Amino acid sequence: MEYKIRKKEQKDCYDIAHVVTVAWQETYRGIVNDDFLDNLPNTEEDRGKKSFNEFDENNNHQYVLEVDGKIVGFVKVGITDEQEYKNQGEIFALYVIKKYKGNGFGRKLTEMGIDELKKLGCTKMIIGCLEGNPSNEYYKHIGGKFIKTRIFKLPNQELVENVYLFNY
Repeated sequence: MEYKIRKKEQKDCYDIAHVVTVAWQETYRGIVNDDFLDNLPNTEEDRGKKSFNEFDENNNHQYVLEVDGKIVGFVKVGITDEQEYKNQGEIFALYVIKKYKGNGFGRKLTEMGIDELKKLGCTKMIIGCLEGNPSNEYYKHIGGKFIKTRIFKLPNQELVENVYLFNY
């Protein structure tokens, strides 16, 4: 299994939209409304197109994971909107399709995200993880300190998200 992690390119937008669809359906069944999850394939093309049209190389803080030439994961980072952590980083998205989990790819993507945040001048970061998502254990395992919960809003559903703080 050959892999590489590289900076996102505009041409990757549709593949990333597909990874989101698959990862959400694999991970959030039983947490997120089935109607929302079942509709993700129907909105995938629009999400990919929107991302493609809004792509900004100067504000590109995403990395993709390619395995055998196919995008199967990604990480998206940036400066958080959380006021108490102003000017610090946040991992906004970290997804790896289930078939590729257990190979250390999540950790490698996390490390790439942290490196990108350091380039932005961040010394801390936060990450949110929906309650019930097994990845909560991963974030604790790699040194995340639970600091609070916040509400993650979806159409017709509000979910509790655990927030973890990392110092590096």
